[in-house]
Amino acid sequence: MWVLGVAFWDRITHPWTYNDDYNGAFWSQAARNFSHAGFFSTAGVPAPLYFGAPPIPADALYVHHPTLLSAMMLLDRTLLGESEWAARLLPILFSLLTGVLLWVFAFRSSGQRLASFALAFFVAAPMELHYGQMVNFEAPELFLLLGALCCFHLWRERRGSAMAAGCLLFCVLAMWMDWPGYLLVIWLAAQSIVGRIGRSGMMASALVLAACLCGGAFLAQIRLAAPGAWAELFHAFRERSGHGDLSGGSFTTIQWLRTEWEYITTLFHPAALLLAVAGSIVAFVERDRLAPREAALVQIGATLFFIDAFYVCALRNQSYVHDFACFYFLIPIAIFPAFLIDRSVRAIQSRWPLSRASGITTMVSAILACALLVSGVRSLRGIDTQFCILGDDDSEPPALMPDLGRLIDQDFPSDSVVICNFDPYYSPLPYYARRVMVNDLHTYADWQGAISEAKPQPAAGILWAAAPDASNLLQHLPRSETLPVSIDGIPFILWRPHHS
Repeated sequence: MWVLGVAFWDRITHPWTYNDDYNGAFWSQAARNFSHAGFFSTAGVPAPLYFGAPPIPADALYVHHPTLLSAMMLLDRTLLGESEWAARLLPILFSLLTGVLLWVFAFRSSGQRLASFALAFFVAAPMELHYGQMVNFEAPELFLLLGALCCFHLWRERRGSAMAAGCLLFCVLAMWMDWPGYLLVIWLAAQSIVGRIGRSGMMASALVLAACLCGGAFLAQIRLAAPGAWAELFHAFRERSGHGDLSGGSFTTIQWLRTEWEYITTLFHPAALLLAVAGSIVAFVERDRLAPREAALVQIGATLFFIDAFYVCALRNQSYVHDFACFYFLIPIAIFPAFLIDRSVRAIQSRWPLSRASGITTMVSAILACALLVSGVRSLRGIDTQFCILGDDDSEPPALMPDLGRLIDQDFPSDSVVICNFDPYYSPLPYYARRVMVNDLHTYADWQGAISEAKPQPAAGILWAAAPDASNLLQHLPRSETLPVSIDGIPFILWRPHHS
């Protein structure tokens, strides 16, 4: 677990300047708006892209996902204050808890060796090292899904009411966190009925009832907050399940398959993927000879694999745009390689003298574990890419975005709409600026249109002076209203109209 701690510590206080940190600013802004406007002012529905003053308009609400994450972000902000490290602490905590829960259940199922390797494959995966600290649904949702599955299999083994209640609680929280929670509930309800477990009808009924209540409550919540929420949610579902890309075009099935393959082979070790495939084949062949506790661990891995596979395939746009859609593969790609290694070591020890086998297997295991950890940490160099606001310039100062945002916050009126001629990818700059920003406008005609749309709010602007269009824009702005500034060695020009 110390590997996760070291990897996360390197990022915990870093500002939102990596490409995948957009979500951190996104949800931090939602918590900021809750804090300013009140949680119940929008019926608990977040507004992560609203930078104006309260009240928050209905069209600024984000109704595409359940709302537990934004509520937890508000609690996090209330207890720890507003900062990057406080926001990242939430997913980091869930990542650590997931690792602990995986180790405990694997140890209980098959012993220390399998548990240790499962944990090693989990913590050394580039997917976990990179996205395990991302402020989004994935890290908390994975913990809740794994917790529900562990409680479910303990209930199957013990038939105790405590484990049934724990499973139901984890499922409810997972459904309020994100959509895979509903897929898990459907799966568990079917397993309860098909498996004919004691009181299976009661468990299946409780799970289905919980799904209906959670889904109905969410639909009522967003409808109360925004009259057009259901239509927007349906539109978002159609978009996420379609073949559209970020450029407004579309992708083919072959392009989608190629992209998913690139994501998976980049964010998981190729060796881990091969071992996972081999381990799943061995587990399937030996399924009738597995001990009950081993079978439960294998079923947890298989369940999360099928849930995430369905999620990735059903929401093709989502998985094409976001490489972290396959985040939930972390558990099967930890369990099945560990299962294969444990089986191999057992086979070696059954054929060779114990002392010789123990020495060889210990040495090989240590080498494999070290190789996994070193490879996982080194892979972050190619994954952690800077979010550049001046284009694709690798020489852009790392602190430019937050420094520029703080300058805007200090120098422009709080109600102004700030226009700029940079930031083509819509970075977290507005989070630091605390202003509504209109990005990437390069002609004066575009600026005039933005000024008109901003009314009755006052408009202001900031130009990147080295941009090709900067000189043309400056010709149309009164010299008395402009002010040259330098931020981290980069020249900018502030435009502050006298009426502002």
